[in-house]
Amino acid sequence: MKNHIKAIIIAILFVFAVFLQASAQKLIMDYSISEKHFVDTIKIKMWKGAIIIPVEIDGETKNMMFDTGANMGFWIGTEEAWMVPSGNSTNTVDSQNQKKKSSIMTIPSMKMGNITIKDYPIVVSDGLSDFTCGIIDGAIGFDLAVKGISFKFDTQDSLMIVTDRKGFFNKEERGHQKVKYKHYSKIDPKVWVQFPFIRAKMDFDSGYIGGWFCFPQQTLDIWAKQDPKIKQQLDAMTVNRDTTFMTAAGLFGYSNETIVGGEIVVPEITIGDLVFKNVCVKTTSPKRLIGSAVLEHTSLIIDSPKKSFVFLPHDGNHEITVNNKDKITGMNFKPAADDDTLGAVKIVVRKGTEAYKKGLRTGDYLISVDGNPISCLCDYVLKKHQGKTEHFVFRSPEGEIKEADF
Repeated sequence: MKNHIKAIIIAILFVFAVFLQASAQKLIMDYSISEKHFVDTIKIKMWKGAIIIPVEIDGETKNMMFDTGANMGFWIGTEEAWMVPSGNSTNTVDSQNQKKKSSIMTIPSMKMGNITIKDYPIVVSDGLSDFTCGIIDGAIGFDLAVKGISFKFDTQDSLMIVTDRKGFFNKEERGHQKVKYKHYSKIDPKVWVQFPFIRAKMDFDSGYIGGWFCFPQQTLDIWAKQDPKIKQQLDAMTVNRDTTFMTAAGLFGYSNETIVGGEIVVPEITIGDLVFKNVCVKTTSPKRLIGSAVLEHTSLIIDSPKKSFVFLPHDGNHEITVNNKDKITGMNFKPAADDDTLGAVKIVVRKGTEAYKKGLRTGDYLISVDGNPISCLCDYVLKKHQGKTEHFVFRSPEGEIKEADF
């Protein structure tokens, strides 16, 4: 898996965010953990910074993403025989603001390392199955941290230490600035982030897979209108902005919208004592998000009793310079309609970007990559890239063949 995970990072063309918010707080806390005063170390997997935890359910290993943006678990696919209805439902909203009243199912027994979680609540939906391509089966939410479990995610060596012992990570936390989080009426953790133009509260959402930072364009416009200095700074940082057709995936499916948005390259963004330089910030999200790309460069301690994050940079350097070349090509992919005979995967292109300048347009079909035919989106997602420039072949709806290297 490491080869194609690395490849997706290098040739990132589709980024989706997942977060699940539920209104029934008491319901989602109604589960039990088999052990007390425990410490366990578990081998995990990484996908574009996203944390994937192997768990045993009904005698089979399932890959569950740890999603700080979800306040209960979710399952990608249809209901399984081992799921048990809880008799409860909750109002949910995904990252594309698609709302749905969902029945709460439970996982009767989920073994995570040497601990067993009983009656863990989940919402079931197959809206992301076209994009996750079997890499993950579902997700575990931030409710585990709210319940008092602390974690260390060693994202460099792909290890997770999980414990309910207070103060267990005190020694490792020394010398590092703690980033306090709050979750108010929802469970998703919010932290303060310093931008050159403003200090803002952001959701840390590890389910925003492969993403760095997102802001709603509307929020930036309001700040720019209120303060001429902010407007001047934002104008200088903006590399692309237009009204364009976009597509993005959420828990209940993907949405197609014509929106105003763009990209701003921010010279410096600070979270605690961690500084990210030269970051391309997207402005097409309905939420203020910090995504999983942060964890490609730093390990993370979630200290539940202290309600704090501690970031541990892989190389010990608290300044991380981001290479955004692959983040601003301007291409997103989405599945074509089932009855579309012209191709299986369509491209969405932002005006003025590298892809646009090479002649690609929204609605073109992806035909092949490096000579490998593309019959579905997963053909590309699961392709073993080698970290080099790739040759793409597209076909317009009118039949024109277009070729480009990225």
